[in-house]
Amino acid sequence: MKIFYFINPQKKVLSIVPHFLKKIYIKKGYYLLPNNKFFREIIIFFYIKILRKILITIELLFKVKFIWKNPKHFKYIIFDDQSLGIIDKILPPEEFFVLTTRIVSFKELYITKDIIVYILKNLFKNKLKINYICCLIKLIKPKKIITIIDNSVDFHMIYKLFNKSNISFYAIQNAVRDQNYLKSILSISNYSGNYFCFGNYELDSINFNIPKKSSLRLKPVGSLKIELAKEYLFRENKKDLREIYDICLISEAGSEIDTSGSLSMTQWKDDQKVAARILSYTLSFCKKHNKKLLFLGKHNLENNDNELVKEEECLFYKYENDVENFDLQFFDKSKYDNIKNLLKSKVVIGQTSTLLRESFGLKKKILVCDWGSRKIKKSFNTAAFPENSIMKLKSDKYPDFEKRLMEILNMNYNKYLSQTINPKLIYNLDFKTLEFLRGEMKK
Repeated sequence: MKIFYFINPQKKVLSIVPHFLKKIYIKKGYYLLPNNKFFREIIIFFYIKILRKILITIELLFKVKFIWKNPKHFKYIIFDDQSLGIIDKILPPEEFFVLTTRIVSFKELYITKDIIVYILKNLFKNKLKINYICCLIKLIKPKKIITIIDNSVDFHMIYKLFNKSNISFYAIQNAVRDQNYLKSILSISNYSGNYFCFGNYELDSINFNIPKKSSLRLKPVGSLKIELAKEYLFRENKKDLREIYDICLISEAGSEIDTSGSLSMTQWKDDQKVAARILSYTLSFCKKHNKKLLFLGKHNLENNDNELVKEEECLFYKYENDVENFDLQFFDKSKYDNIKNLLKSKVVIGQTSTLLRESFGLKKKILVCDWGSRKIKKSFNTAAFPENSIMKLKSDKYPDFEKRLMEILNMNYNKYLSQTINPKLIYNLDFKTLEFLRGEMKK
């Protein structure tokens, strides 16, 4: 499969995409790199290693607000502004400081004598950004630092520098993590703070890998995002949560290949093939049995490139797949509309999406299509879903898919749950997540 190389003008990083997305990425304003490998590698080296830092610095100087005094003291620090809108919901208002850690997201920059002196003293010990963050933490003097970005390298580096302080660190699981991935992120700093995860899968995986003498505090609490969504939706939209869809299919479209955080070419091809087959089977099932389908888009409705993003996801599913008529729908995630529509569905279908486990946390019946190649190692897999349970289908033959899906549709939730082996492996159901976390923060 032919691929094209682009520079992402916002994040200023390399993006590699399949050939059928070339026009989409040009429309999105990405910079197309030449096909000639020699010239392309020169441009990538010059841009990523040299020009990127210069451009980011110039943008930073023009867009940030400079603050010429030390920050105030706060009891809590929300680590990474990507945690805002989630972590702040479990904290007392006006008692937290939002610590932006991604340079491209900086809006304010503190410049004082204390900060300059600290950075100069530690200039050769850590990177400039890490020194800046460390100094802010020392000046703010928090009792607790909390993040939902549990795989943040910055968070774990900061923990390593403050692990002998009196500050309590909390990492709350944000997305699916497999055993090897959990081991790699927690070993960055030999993390021994608090880690609150979805279910017993993470608990067992971490306990298998960490040293016996570790003081890491582990607790399966479910998904904070889902519990906040339930709190909001049951309060604001209780009358509008009746089931109107027979099936919700979760889009697991992925665009980029072989770049940081993305799949390898081999992994991408396998994932795309499985995702396309799931869609094809689901469409055939709904047409044959007259079932109402919601095809839930991956991206947020508030995205500035809504039509391009929708076209991008649709092209992913159409690639080498004989499907034409399907309606991919996007919702406003800031108002939990995507979660609302999961609640309004009888059965949720997917492959490895975090939303599958979160749907189980919503007490929805799910069908996990475990059809990926066993020969291809992936960071995101179906290991958290118990083997030999009704929810997990290994056969990728349509008759088996049809039979299993019809069986799940026709049984009530309690019977479905009774045929799920060790449900706490997936999600700590009936745990009072918000009550526990809010209480934990007040300690």
